[in-house]
Amino acid sequence: MAYEEESRFCPYCGVKLKHPYWQHVQKKHPDKYSQKETWVKLYQDYIGVGMDKETSLKVISELFNATEDEIESFLRNADAL
Repeated sequence: MAYEEESRFCPYCGVKLKHPYWQHVQKKHPDKYSQKETWVKLYQDYIGVGMDKETSLKVISELFNATEDEIESFLRNADAL
C-alpha cells in the first residue's frame, strides 16, 4: 500500500482521517496538538514521505510557533533524530 493510500486514524478519538490529518488533531484536539510530543510523530511522518531534516524542522517550527533549535533539541532528547 502506498504511503498516500495508507489509512490513518486519530490517536485520540479513533476517527478515520484524510490528509491533512494533523488539521483534524489541531481542530478537534487542540490540547493534544499543542503538546511537544506531537512533534515526534509529525517529524517521523515528514521524514517518512521523503522530507529532509531541515525542511521538516522548518515546517514544524512554523506550525507550532517554536524555534527550529527548540524542536531539534526536543526531538534529540526524545531519540527521534
